[in-house]
Amino acid sequence: MRTTAETAGAPAKVAFWAGSFERAGTQQFLVELLARLDRRRFEPIVLSVLKTGELLPVIEELGVPVHEFRTGASLFAPATIRGLAGAASFLRREGVQILSCLLGIMTIFGPFVGRAAGVPVVVNNQRNLGYWLKGRTKKAVYGFANRAIVDAVLVNSEAAALELIDEFGVPGDKIIDVGVGIDLDRLSKADPNVAVARELELDGRPVIGIVAKLSPVKGHEHFLGAAREVARARDDARFLVIGDGPRRAELAGMAGALGIDDRVHFLGARSDVPSLLKLMDVFALSSVSEGSPNAAIEAMAAGLPVVGPRVGGLPRIVDDGRSGLLVEPGDARELGRAMLDLIEDPGRARAMGRRGRAIAEERYDVATVVGRVEDTFSKLLSRSRGASLTGRDRSGDRGAGRIQGDERER
Repeated sequence: MRTTAETAGAPAKVAFWAGSFERAGTQQFLVELLARLDRRRFEPIVLSVLKTGELLPVIEELGVPVHEFRTGASLFAPATIRGLAGAASFLRREGVQILSCLLGIMTIFGPFVGRAAGVPVVVNNQRNLGYWLKGRTKKAVYGFANRAIVDAVLVNSEAAALELIDEFGVPGDKIIDVGVGIDLDRLSKADPNVAVARELELDGRPVIGIVAKLSPVKGHEHFLGAAREVARARDDARFLVIGDGPRRAELAGMAGALGIDDRVHFLGARSDVPSLLKLMDVFALSSVSEGSPNAAIEAMAAGLPVVGPRVGGLPRIVDDGRSGLLVEPGDARELGRAMLDLIEDPGRARAMGRRGRAIAEERYDVATVVGRVEDTFSKLLSRSRGASLTGRDRSGDRGAGRIQGDERER
């Protein structure tokens, strides 16, 4: 195994451990990060549980190798043990210097694998809230990993940081808020998808859209309930549901039961989201849990007012009454009233959209966020090298709070 000292003059090899590569917020951020990572400082590789998904070809086109290490149905299944052992051997053999565990189950077992492989710097990422953690064992192991195993936890919202502190006992000085990064140019320069507009006969009609994976946490049933409220008042309103997932058939059936299936269009996972946003007058979310949803920030960057629930980090993103409207989570009627208020007052909706665009430009440029991640990696690696040279235990002097403080001044 090559040591960090031996490879100090070369770019540091960074492994990002993901699950699969469907078009979702964290996976999209990984793509943006890989596209912008300074190759003079870092050499990226990607580990996966399943080498599938719409974004996999995009990552491969960036010239980043992707290696699959499958796991079984449970942590102690033979396939899981083989997969984790294979990942540890790979990390050791490749001389990986930084392991960044990105999402879900990887943030539970990934840190232990990284330490077993002798990776000098291991970080976790929490880019959503812990709704996915089911059962005491998972929660206990996740909390222990973040308290005692990793060098730092990177988050994208204050809500995620507070959950780590309050629910899992992670020291605040170990949490680094790097923020949410969006490619603003991609959103602003996109042209409306006229073919979709023509096919769905959207011209001249108010259009409300949602972009989210069709999974329970996104609460699409509340969006559909709100759509029915709007449709009762505005027969011309149309609704775009962008995203795919396990609830697609169920939600399509629900739209039929509500009598709005002729007005709700399920467009599936799309690569042209910026062009579809340009067809909308209002953007909505209906989640029951959120960290800092990329979709809301992308909508703001596209100049749309955002309507959504007061959950997680969304109130920190949407300036209620100025760039959008916030409602109580799970209240389809209130969500519908907010949607209706904005399509009934287009001037107000456009003014909110302009305010949202200004906020996105000020806070969420992806280049700034990538710079924060790079600087965090460099500081943690430098600290690890210093500790190894002096023989000190890294865990006794991580000092993540200094990084956090520095980065929040950026």
